[in-house]
Amino acid sequence: MSFTSARDLWLSVGARGVSLLGDEAALIALTLRVHDAGGGPGAVAALFVAGMVPLVACAPLAGRLVDRYDSRPLLLWSGLAQAALCVVLAGVHGVPITLALVAVLGAGQAVNGATWQALLPGLVGPERLPTVLGLSQSARTAAGIVAPAIAGVLTGRYGASVPLLLSAATFLAVTAAGIAVRTRRTASSNGPMRGGYAIVRDDGALVTLLALLGGFIVLGAMVNVVDVFLVRDTLHASATWYGLVGGIWAVGMLLGSVAGGRWHSQRALVRVIVCSATVLSLAMAGYAAAPTVAWLLPMAVAGGAANGLLNLGTSTMIMLRAPAEARGRIAATVNAVTSAALIGAYLLGGVLAGVATPRQMFLAAGLLGLLAPIAGGGRLARAAAYQPRPATLLSR
Repeated sequence: MSFTSARDLWLSVGARGVSLLGDEAALIALTLRVHDAGGGPGAVAALFVAGMVPLVACAPLAGRLVDRYDSRPLLLWSGLAQAALCVVLAGVHGVPITLALVAVLGAGQAVNGATWQALLPGLVGPERLPTVLGLSQSARTAAGIVAPAIAGVLTGRYGASVPLLLSAATFLAVTAAGIAVRTRRTASSNGPMRGGYAIVRDDGALVTLLALLGGFIVLGAMVNVVDVFLVRDTLHASATWYGLVGGIWAVGMLLGSVAGGRWHSQRALVRVIVCSATVLSLAMAGYAAAPTVAWLLPMAVAGGAANGLLNLGTSTMIMLRAPAEARGRIAATVNAVTSAALIGAYLLGGVLAGVATPRQMFLAAGLLGLLAPIAGGGRLARAAAYQPRPATLLSR
């Protein structure tokens, strides 16, 4: 790994933000297109799942590619492929072909995203890693705030094709950044490689962390299915209020991302993870108790900030414990676990929405979510106190 300049760092942080901007713009445009084409909730859910399934299915291959080959050509070819797919998506309208292309786009993201994740820790030393990850997460959160407005305006004025072409342009920009970054990550061995799941299994802290994170995502993200019904139907608020509450949550995430870069030790990161998971669970329970929609605003600030801290704390701890030669496989494994948990959350939310009210679902998510930090916090702290034995990174 070569010496890293500030130029490389800012190129990488900017590329991650621009990448999410393109992802979100494309997703919103395609969601509106599927809806306008007569697709119901099932078609929209299929669209979301089509983009996430490749992150799970392709994780073993993506991780090995990232740890085997030079990062620059991986960023080049995956970025160009994603840009080309967005151009094709801009010209097609059928739901089946759209789902197929989105799935291929997700496969490209499995490689591109894992490459950037594995490259970023090599840009700085361990002492600066939390700050850099906080900058990267802040850039992505800011992009997530801007993207819905841009995509919504462009789709309403010009149709879905224009924001999809914008998404293609962002992938080209990310590709250019990948070429311009001088720091490169190359494989340390050409021998057979162990899978990311097997390497994670050797580290008790990573196993515990991913188990807690996966369970927490399933419980917490299931309310995404009914949050619009809580605001519009239960609290009888306008669509503007619904957008405002979502925007305030994103602003809270941005604040959490900025504040989270100050903790560097694994002991401190465990406290951040446990405390943020607790606050996030309480915020969801607070949604359930809201007498008016205005009550949701402070809950959204607190929940969003805790969400940002939780994301930053887990990603920092994972990268600090990951062997440098296996970062690609571990990054792909983490992406697979979180994506699988999100799929499970959407499925669970869809089932429960048929038998429970929005308030009941938010209350269940909040109370059950507290089990993760209460039951697993101590075990995570004990596991994090021990560094894993040197991992065997080649296959046995």
